[in-house]
Amino acid sequence: MTCSKCGNELKDGMIFCPVCGTELSIVPEFVPEIEISIEESLQDVATVISDKDDETPDEDVSDIDNTEDLSVASDTTDLSATDELGNTEEKDVRKMHPLFAALYIGILIIGATALIVFLGVMIYHDNSSTYQIKKGDEAFDAGIYRTAIDHYEKAVKIQPDNVEYRRRLADCYISMENIDMAVEVYRDMIVYDPNSTLAYAQIISLYEGIGAYDDIDDFLQHYANDDIRAAFVDYLAYPPVVSHESGSYDEAIILTLTSESAGTIYYTDDGTIPSESSNVYTEPIYLKKGKHLIQTFFKNEYGVCSSTETYTYDIRAEAPSEPIVSLESGDYDKPQLIRIIVPTDCNVYYTLDDSTPDRYSRIYGEPIPISDGITHFKCIAINSNNVESDVVEKEYRITVVTAFPPEMGLIALYQHLADKGYIKDTSGNSEYYPGRFNYMYSEMRYIGGRTLYCYNEYYNVGTGVKSMTSNVFGMDCNTGEVFLVKKGNNDSYSISPF
Repeated sequence: MTCSKCGNELKDGMIFCPVCGTELSIVPEFVPEIEISIEESLQDVATVISDKDDETPDEDVSDIDNTEDLSVASDTTDLSATDELGNTEEKDVRKMHPLFAALYIGILIIGATALIVFLGVMIYHDNSSTYQIKKGDEAFDAGIYRTAIDHYEKAVKIQPDNVEYRRRLADCYISMENIDMAVEVYRDMIVYDPNSTLAYAQIISLYEGIGAYDDIDDFLQHYANDDIRAAFVDYLAYPPVVSHESGSYDEAIILTLTSESAGTIYYTDDGTIPSESSNVYTEPIYLKKGKHLIQTFFKNEYGVCSSTETYTYDIRAEAPSEPIVSLESGDYDKPQLIRIIVPTDCNVYYTLDDSTPDRYSRIYGEPIPISDGITHFKCIAINSNNVESDVVEKEYRITVVTAFPPEMGLIALYQHLADKGYIKDTSGNSEYYPGRFNYMYSEMRYIGGRTLYCYNEYYNVGTGVKSMTSNVFGMDCNTGEVFLVKKGNNDSYSISPF
């Protein structure tokens, strides 16, 4: 067998050419990267051996023992000899022994392979999110947060859409009390998962922990979608919603202001900028004929205020006529009835306590009785376009001479009805019905030339629910006589002894 490179004769069993160092073809194949490394290493070895051949002079063959095999002698490695003075002299032998050459090359191959494996493992670790997360968790558990952050950031870089990796990174920043960076991580998470209520909840929790409620409102207003805002609406401060937009109207407006979450609505109607010392909205605002400027804002339970919104209204509807009150203001010595002429297409509303009436006050339907004392009467008319008339005011001072108060009259009424057998006893029990009757004072009226205390009758079947009957009993407040009061036509009343 000869070397394919230099043509040197080779003995059986050799795996390298002792002259040029070329590897024989019996070496098994390697993966491409390792094979290239081996070939480069072998070329280097061949170069070194070739250089040694050029530098080393040929040995005199006569100096070699004739009994030794020439091929063996030519392959012998460096030998040493000692002269008479004891000095050692190195003797370079022309060729390296095949076993030593194989060992040398094997070491090179093993080293190159180990290096390749090492580099491969390092590259694998750098590109393995699982490995980075594992190392990050180990560092986090050990409290080495900066190292944990490095590993988690590498994992996030490998898998940017993995929200769990980002959550762990945020936990690190939270443990380091770096709220700003934790918020940024959760915001990045939202980029990859816009519907992540976890990310929004965590950001809100972080801001809430430092009392930054304005930041919560700003964050949700600018980053969240409608579904997320609905889930966290209590943290938002939207301007109040008005029932009518700005504009001109041919009828009066009942303006309502509403909010989407719990809190307080403030407003002004005099052109001033509203503040927390302005009117607190508690009931609808009535806008009658004329021009109106409404400014309003909302403050939620966390102290976050919305922007201030301004609305303008021009109400062009004509106001109805004032109601006509039949009873003039003055002093009276007996109970009176207030009758009102109601304007067309209107309802009249009234009060008896000097408060200003509105559509939520008592509605006029029949004559209004007034009795002993001072009565401050006010009423208005409101038409079908919700336009109000001017307020009509009256004051009545009534002084009635009575022999006893209505409370004593009530006791006397129970006794009288029991004496007449109308009720079984003064508790109101009946001989004919399972329940019992109750009586309550309602008003003082002047009927048939008499001043009467009027008492309404109620029937209680025993369930605690009382129903009013049609019977009204009147007692003369001077003589104590009892009458049955009947209502006739045209708001007239009559009495008959009972």
